[in-house]
Amino acid sequence: MTEYDSKGCHIVGYFSKVSVSARVTLLDANESVSLKEKHSLMNYNLSCILTLPHQMKKGFGRMLIDFSYNLSKIENRIGSPEKPLSDLGLISYRSYWTKVLMHYLADFEGKDISIKEISQETGIHLNDIISTFQYLGMVKYWKGKHIILRREDLIKEYSQHRVPESRKIDPTFIHWVPAKPKEDG
Repeated sequence: MTEYDSKGCHIVGYFSKVSVSARVTLLDANESVSLKEKHSLMNYNLSCILTLPHQMKKGFGRMLIDFSYNLSKIENRIGSPEKPLSDLGLISYRSYWTKVLMHYLADFEGKDISIKEISQETGIHLNDIISTFQYLGMVKYWKGKHIILRREDLIKEYSQHRVPESRKIDPTFIHWVPAKPKEDG
């Protein structure tokens, strides 16, 4: 990923995903993302993420994570990063998953909710949703099923502190077709 200014393009970060070629330019921010990657045998949506040290804490890591999930949605796949995650990777992903899940729950108007439906709508793997809800104290295992506890206090706190992201991928501007797997023979 590069950031563009009057002096040209400057590398800010990188990620490695499943056989993909893509380029996206954000209209409101002079940034672009380009990638070409290898195929993941384990079907991870992200194998490696790197934000250069001098660019950390500027939202680029979250933007790369969000971009990988947007690509997975285009592929009609549920995504999860390659495990095990580093300590910093877990913090970054848990923060991303929490934000997406709290946003989803804050906007959810139905009575019954299922983790499978959340997974299909967000593109986040079931295990990542469950582990995030467990971390937040919002899930209970009962009669062989995971039950989501709608913690209005957490959802309200999230909603009150919700701020627009300064760096966000608009999926309508992603022009990309997933690579077709090569057939053996």
